[in-house]
Amino acid sequence: MLREERLKLILDFVNANGYCSNEDISKALGIPFTTLRRDLTDLNTEQKLKRVHGGAKSIKERSILEETLDQKLTSHIEEKKIIAQKALVCIKKGETVFLDAGSSTYFLAQLITPELNVRVYTNSIINAQVLANNGVSEIHILPGKLKLSTNAICGVETIVSMSKFHFDVSFLGVNAVDNDFNFYTTDEDEALVKVKAIENSQFAFALVDNSKMKSKAFIKFSDKSQIALISEEV
Repeated sequence: MLREERLKLILDFVNANGYCSNEDISKALGIPFTTLRRDLTDLNTEQKLKRVHGGAKSIKERSILEETLDQKLTSHIEEKKIIAQKALVCIKKGETVFLDAGSSTYFLAQLITPELNVRVYTNSIINAQVLANNGVSEIHILPGKLKLSTNAICGVETIVSMSKFHFDVSFLGVNAVDNDFNFYTTDEDEALVKVKAIENSQFAFALVDNSKMKSKAFIKFSDKSQIALISEEV
């Protein structure tokens, strides 16, 4: 058996069971103890599972820390472009759209054109500039405090302003999604903006590339009962 095949078998077995002893893995997969110990060490080093005394346990959820917008805009670009194309289909002509700050919404902003005849509200100066460059005529930048690391406008002024509006559809940036499809972000003020957008929208979508799946961040702001997931696969 090739090493890559063996590692995949081990990882799948541990993930399916949550925790497995070395003996369980060895018997189930027919892998000698010496080889198994080496494989578990490699998988632990690669952070694909956690090696513990006498066995291994699954790492089903990771903790996500906030990156700057510049970092986000240069990672998983092709996946985010696919997600943006899928999100664009959810916009109908003449609708009022809320476009959250974030890298996935940035790629969606690039696709919104005057032909859609939409009214866009956003808490992102960068997304507003992209829309303006596209020739979109009705762009509203929400007031509030600018968070420099993510270029998101948030705070009390933002929430008060959003409370006056009803959006046909909103598209939200997300930092993490856990196994139960709870949605997370890393900042309390940004979380409140997302919650208000969901409350004041007929439909709300989370734009999530696969690197954010099976993970958690600081603050849960929604779950699958309130918001639909758009990823490169879904």
